Amino acid sequence: MGATLNRRRRGQSQSQSAIALAVAVAPSLGCTFWNLLLLLPLPLAILLSSASSVESLTMTEIRIPKHIMRHEDAVLGCKFDLDGESLYSVKWYKDGFEFYRYVPRDMPPGQVFPLPGVDVELQNSTDIAVVLRSVSLQSTGRYRCEVSGEAPSFQTVSGHEDMIVVVTPKHGPQITGGQPRYQIGDMVRVNCTSAASKPVCHLSWLINGMHANRSLLRPYEPKVVGREGLEVARLGLEFRVRG
Repeated sequence: MGATLNRRRRGQSQSQSAIALAVAVAPSLGCTFWNLLLLLPLPLAILLSSASSVESLTMTEIRIPKHIMRHEDAVLGCKFDLDGESLYSVKWYKDGFEFYRYVPRDMPPGQVFPLPGVDVELQNSTDIAVVLRSVSLQSTGRYRCEVSGEAPSFQTVSGHEDMIVVVTPKHGPQITGGQPRYQIGDMVRVNCTSAASKPVCHLSWLINGMHANRSLLRPYEPKVVGREGLEVARLGLEFRVRG
């Protein structure tokens, strides 16, 4: 047990390992260990207590746009509190794959890793922000920022958010199948079709300014068009004209 106490005096990281091992392998040994600590002389107890206090690296803000228009630049932000530690690295991932790394001691500190849908503007990217040029539909995904402190602790914290790239329709929906005039008893069968977009448009039918009853609607599955996978929405309406 004396050897264990000496390791605690040499450093906090070693003391944590010794305690974790004792508790994991033999809980009774862990209890005995802590009982002995309570019997230590006061100066030594104070020394061990101060050695166990650690500086804590924390993530204070993760800022990623939830929705962004295609071809716009995206700024991904990652703020953190080192709490007295030195920064070792900041790494960015998309869907689990690293695409940007910032290491202050490297020259240059910023490094880019090729990834489809991710075009990093290295000149304007730093330890707390990374700029993506002209995002595409491939840029949609989960982005994670990982921050690591320097030795000896090498503490690591991370945070993530999802970003969706949006493509709006180029024009309004079109109605087809309608007739100029209807008589009482005639069947009305019309379709409303949106222009291609991502995500798919949500369509609604109104009759004389009122939302149509759901029983009159004829929904269709979205149609995927083009190489980019844009989607076209279509919603039918069917009812009999009543007096």
